[in-house]
Amino acid sequence: MSDQIASATDIYRLAQKYQRQGDLAEARSCLMKVLALEPDHSEAIHSLGNIDAREGRLEDAERLIRKAIAIDPLKAAFLNSLGNLMRSRGDLEEAVKAYQLAVQLQPGLAAVHNNLAEVLLRSGDPEGAVERCFKALKADPNYAGAYDTMGRAFNNLGRLDEAIDAFRRAVVIRPDYSVAYDHLGHVFRTRGDMEEARDAFEHALVIDPDNASALYNLGTVLIVQGRLDEGIDHFERAAILRPRHVPTLLNLGIAYHTRGQLKLSAETYRKAIRVAPGDPVLHLNLGLVRVEQRRSAEAEKSLLEALRLDPKLVRAYAELAALYEETNQLDELDDIILQGLEMAADDPRLNLEAAKSDRRAGRISEGLERLGRFVPDAMDPRLAEQFRYQLGYLNDRAGNAGAAMENFREANRLASETVRARKARPERFLGMLERLTDFFQSAPIDEWPAAPSGDDGPSPIFMFGFPRSGTTLLDVALDGHPSVVTVEEQTTILPVIDALRAGKLGFPEELGALDGAAIDALRGSYRDALTQFVPAGFQGRIIDKMPIRTVYAGILWRLFPQARFIFCLRHPCDVVLSNFMQHYTPSDAFANFFTLEGTVKLYDAVMSLWAVYVERLPLICHTVRYESLVENMEGELRAVLEFLDLPWEPAVLEYTTRARNRGRINTNSYHQVTEPLYTHASGRWRAYQSYLEPHMGLLAPHLERFGYEA
Repeated sequence: MSDQIASATDIYRLAQKYQRQGDLAEARSCLMKVLALEPDHSEAIHSLGNIDAREGRLEDAERLIRKAIAIDPLKAAFLNSLGNLMRSRGDLEEAVKAYQLAVQLQPGLAAVHNNLAEVLLRSGDPEGAVERCFKALKADPNYAGAYDTMGRAFNNLGRLDEAIDAFRRAVVIRPDYSVAYDHLGHVFRTRGDMEEARDAFEHALVIDPDNASALYNLGTVLIVQGRLDEGIDHFERAAILRPRHVPTLLNLGIAYHTRGQLKLSAETYRKAIRVAPGDPVLHLNLGLVRVEQRRSAEAEKSLLEALRLDPKLVRAYAELAALYEETNQLDELDDIILQGLEMAADDPRLNLEAAKSDRRAGRISEGLERLGRFVPDAMDPRLAEQFRYQLGYLNDRAGNAGAAMENFREANRLASETVRARKARPERFLGMLERLTDFFQSAPIDEWPAAPSGDDGPSPIFMFGFPRSGTTLLDVALDGHPSVVTVEEQTTILPVIDALRAGKLGFPEELGALDGAAIDALRGSYRDALTQFVPAGFQGRIIDKMPIRTVYAGILWRLFPQARFIFCLRHPCDVVLSNFMQHYTPSDAFANFFTLEGTVKLYDAVMSLWAVYVERLPLICHTVRYESLVENMEGELRAVLEFLDLPWEPAVLEYTTRARNRGRINTNSYHQVTEPLYTHASGRWRAYQSYLEPHMGLLAPHLERFGYEA
């Protein structure tokens, strides 16, 4: 009999060794051998229960651990394991009962006191948790886990200095305690000490590079510190380790959105929604991405779902209002604003959207009064930026030029400080314009190989000018002709530019080396990009409109010498002023609009390049003056249609109705073309003459060339 007992004991010790090493399969095999020798070996039964618990078989684990307790009811360790199992199953009441029985049997078990503290903490009793941690430390003054639990309890009580002290004691006792370093960093972050927080999270990751919580927390700190790319890298690593952790996915989606990676952001939100379909914030954020992707129907669906899940989610009302305003759904706009304001009358974002509705309806004084209740300087910078732009628009309409200019300057300053704006390089775009100007001024154009006369389609029609020159008004009007489709501000030329940049000579020098085959290939790239925006089988005129594409007119002519160009022109002072006043998505080109000086420099560079194109290239071009268009819409449209060899069509004059029914218009002029002819912006520059005066030296040559008054 003694040999049999010795044999079971030896096998059990071997099982414990395997269990400590993490080889649960071998441990289980040894424990089954023990039970074959001694069916009531309580330690072996208890160990098997713990293995089942680790492998997720919680019902089997409970059955085995309770069986071990029934055999040996005086084993405090068995009761502690039962408490741990009940806690993992969320049955905190049963867990407390088991832990209390364990400490009655063995009061000096520090781990049991700490486990009781954990349950109290989860139950919302941090003070009780602190008291129980002191009992654990009385039993074992060097129990690092008790200091960690105590630190979390102090954090929940708002006693941050004591929390930091407890976590520091934990890592002094256990220098490899990655979890405690993570918790320490959390408290520093709560206190606003980002450098200390980052140091703690980084220390946690040195110890355990796969600590998903520390990766996530460090990501949040890095983003707060403006290190967006590093923050995203840490979120991505955390998401691999915890693919169903919703906060990680949510913040990764926000970070992608901030960096302008809209597709990745949407994909990340969709992953999170699959995990937590009832989370309204996820649907809200997906809606915001869809808005920026200009997928209006999907945006509306996501925002409405957010409201269905949480009818008190004020942000969703505001974002829906913004969407309805941009898509010219004015009845829906007023309804959603009314619903939101009934719930949160003093919400600044809702009042901002209501002020937009006021402006659209001509209630200028009401809009100013509404926004005047708020202090933009006390707001989040992004909201303050939007307030400043709206205050600028309203004051401009009210004739308060000084107040308007003050608000636009502040709005642009705030806009220039966003993450995306800081990534923009306005000087890079200006440098490209300078290279194009120098190249076309000196290029031996007459010696270039002729472009092939054959092509797979009709010669394209390009509409451009300078932003805010009336291209949207003309685009919407012409789109009413049954033989016209307008492609509105899409990157159809981008494949061509990318191919030229990849050429041996680089951009733009590669243009001079293009032979017939290369030109045909580039034409194909352009037409492939264009086709996706044109109805299948359409045989009429396709007008590709992008205002800033004026800068690429020479490239377009090189590929399509017979292309027709519609050049939209407006008083240079009005154009400059209008662009300075716009709230654009930052890019290398549009980042120049953050200051009046930058706007003038960009206008001068673009129009100087256009002058070179006009002088050196035989462009087939028709100019449309904005001022003439708004004064004599029918006459100007007749001239454009004649230029395009198209018959007159009265439907082109129904542009306001068409714009309202068109939904989102992909320009900052979306609200103007849905109103009667927008004439109050013509000559607006006179009210701002004193602000433009310092820049007239650059503008004067263009005023003279285009025949405008100074």
